[in-house]
Amino acid sequence: MIRLPEIWAIIRIKLPSGIWVSLDEIYRIIEHNHKLDDEDCEPQAPNSDIPKWKRNVRNVLQYRKTTGEIEWDGNAKYML
Repeated sequence: MIRLPEIWAIIRIKLPSGIWVSLDEIYRIIEHNHKLDDEDCEPQAPNSDIPKWKRNVRNVLQYRKTTGEIEWDGNAKYML
């Protein structure tokens, strides 16, 4: 299972600096730069179709917003 520090490392390295990037594009970046396993693809909660790894990406982004390491436009776009 992909860990939160791994997600942040991929975002820091692969996300273009100074450009607003959609959450969907961040998901694509993670998918293309890490081999997600079966556990990553399990639902984030019962009765949910969203995989755990996407919840973890959002958790990383939420935390890094509070530390000032990433900006959020209030509408699902992020910028380093």
